[in-house]
Amino acid sequence: MQSFITEQRNQLSVHVMPTRQYVSRYIHLSIVNEQGRIPPAVFMVIVRLLFNPRRGSLDKRQLHQRLWTCYTDGLGCDFEYKGDAQLASIRLRTPGSVLPWSETRTKDALELLAELLLGPVSNDGFDFDEVQVQEETRWAEHHAGYDVSEWDKVVRGRCLEWLGYAEQGRDGELEKLRDCVRDGELPEWYREMLRCPIHIHIIGDVESDPMTAHVLATFRTLDEMEGAADDKQTSSLPRDPRTAARREEGELMMELMDVQQCKINVAFATGVDYGASNYPALFLFHSLFGATPASRLQYGLREQKQWVYQIYSTLDDYRGTLHVTTGTSSGYATEVLEAIDAEWLKLCNGDIQERELHRAIQNVMHYVQVGYDLPEQVVDLHIDRLLNQVSMTTPQFLDAIASVTSEQVAEVASGMKKEVTWILYPESEYSA
Repeated sequence: MQSFITEQRNQLSVHVMPTRQYVSRYIHLSIVNEQGRIPPAVFMVIVRLLFNPRRGSLDKRQLHQRLWTCYTDGLGCDFEYKGDAQLASIRLRTPGSVLPWSETRTKDALELLAELLLGPVSNDGFDFDEVQVQEETRWAEHHAGYDVSEWDKVVRGRCLEWLGYAEQGRDGELEKLRDCVRDGELPEWYREMLRCPIHIHIIGDVESDPMTAHVLATFRTLDEMEGAADDKQTSSLPRDPRTAARREEGELMMELMDVQQCKINVAFATGVDYGASNYPALFLFHSLFGATPASRLQYGLREQKQWVYQIYSTLDDYRGTLHVTTGTSSGYATEVLEAIDAEWLKLCNGDIQERELHRAIQNVMHYVQVGYDLPEQVVDLHIDRLLNQVSMTTPQFLDAIASVTSEQVAEVASGMKKEVTWILYPESEYSA
């Protein structure tokens, strides 16, 4: 498996993977908002203003024309949380050597990204139409305000709030955004964003050294912002505090909501860091417990007993948590919770058949190997390693997975602690 060749200059890191495995060339620009350096809703609005322009040096029509000349299939932009870090990912794909002038198109695409990102500071202003700012503010309000159709995010978010992750406080973040827009602070936060770590990944049939040199030259304006940051020991803008209030472990919380059935999230603390020697055993526990269609929770609660329509586990490597999320009728809520505990305890006691363990190992190895054929996942795995500051490679992870024993799975299962169970209960079925 190929690996990235990395060069860093100040807050800009360039990662190039020369490979002929793919027909296209993939360019990913990632901006890392570390520990609430910028209020999350403000961060999202600024990124969308930059990469979805209507006025200034590039309006929307001009942007589409530039993308067309690069033969790209569009400009993708996603946001996600990785622990205390918020990540904005901007993606472009251009044809590789199957078409002529591929090198020129790749460089043009990089120059377009640099122009979109650095245009305001290069033109000495953050000039965006008020209508566009209001549109992106409404987008942020909709994005942050989970509705009932996203109940899994709602109930998992409640557990994260209980665990002390302040960025999940949606109302407070939206209020900060409105204050920022009203007080004209977007330009200041934009300059603060340019001081965040920025990663550029390039995958395809490219030469590493010339491509790295081109990226460093194209994004050279970042050096000026870094120099401005050095002049200031601390930012003039307030930093976002973190709340870390903790309560009694294993607490059961119920919240009335306009839902048709009970929505449940059980949050466990894993006690295992990403890249640790026992992380492969935790990943296998995750696979056995609820991560796949063949997992115990899926088979037992969904297929056999038909108590739930869906049930799955989610492993959050950054926060050291594992979530089991499901929905069921109020009449089965107690039985579902007891069944989740029962399957967890069986794994703690090492009740794992050799055939079951072998199948889980093969499933994980297939999942990782297939995923490694997807450039987007290659970048995502690399970002995970960078943010966690671990050197574990995918081949090393697969080797470790292949040698995990049932005793090691039982050990990590026994080391987990149930932190909180949150239930969204139907208002219509509640009687005082």
